[in-house]
Amino acid sequence: MACGGADLQMAADDVAEGFALLLEKRVQLPKKTSLQPCPGKPESETGFFNVMPSLVQHWERDVLGCKIMGSMPGNVERGLPRASGFILLFDPETKLPMCVMDAQAISATRTGAVSLLAARRLARSSTRELGLVGAGINMRTQLLGLSAALPELKRVRVHARGLSRHRFAEEMGARTGLSIVAVDSPEEAVRGADTIVTCVSVDHEPIVRAPWIAQRGVTIFSIGGFEVDLDVLTRMDRVVADRWEDVRSRGVQAHAIAVERGLLPASRVEDLGPILAGLSPGRRSDEESIFFSPVGLAFEDVLVAHRVYRTAVARGVGHRFRTWRNPQWI
Repeated sequence: MACGGADLQMAADDVAEGFALLLEKRVQLPKKTSLQPCPGKPESETGFFNVMPSLVQHWERDVLGCKIMGSMPGNVERGLPRASGFILLFDPETKLPMCVMDAQAISATRTGAVSLLAARRLARSSTRELGLVGAGINMRTQLLGLSAALPELKRVRVHARGLSRHRFAEEMGARTGLSIVAVDSPEEAVRGADTIVTCVSVDHEPIVRAPWIAQRGVTIFSIGGFEVDLDVLTRMDRVVADRWEDVRSRGVQAHAIAVERGLLPASRVEDLGPILAGLSPGRRSDEESIFFSPVGLAFEDVLVAHRVYRTAVARGVGHRFRTWRNPQWI
């Protein structure tokens, strides 16, 4: 954290560089490997385990790394983090490990950074009120990202289970200066809002229903999995993924499910990268309705982690340890 791991604007710069490099085919990005312990049961009950490697051929240096992260929604009730893991960085030439660091803060920060970049291009710049469903660490970085991208933002309605929505309203209101009100239902949070964000751990069925959503001009950021009625997607003017092939491979988010069920042509799903680069248009008018849902891409974690690593080395922060002594065993 002391070396910029939670700095959202710096993370946004890292992520923007990554998307530019991805368009130049300078990023190797294997499909996310996701292990579900009990296939057939909702991930909200069983949890999952992700392995996400990437090699980024940066203009100045190559960056090689991997995020390994487990997620178990039930941990929250045990007083434990829902998701936790490590990011490993390797020397691109020797392939020897250089660094291991916590993944939770960086993962949440880069997720907020992606939404910051996406909101600048996809959300209505005149947005004054947000509707939020979810109040975890990822929703905190979502709000930080969106408040940085939307200069007219003034008010927020938030719903989540238990007391978390009240803690969120108090903490994030003080942090952002926004008027944040905790409400008693998802409908109260999103009805009438022109920009909606969902990020919940229980996502095997929609928590946001089509009748609650404005017919025109709405922007929806779905950060978790299957959180929004599929009928909502069919009336969107545009449906955007961070990278569609990865969303489709993972298969748990609303647009992937809508395509699988034949409700939405795959050809209608756009990638975020060309939109960020100006190769495809951003929002065309205030009347356009846009759905955006990212799956999370490994190069984002690796680039943020590498910047943090370089800062730590320069400042002499961190702990050095030896992983082996006798090369004959390697």
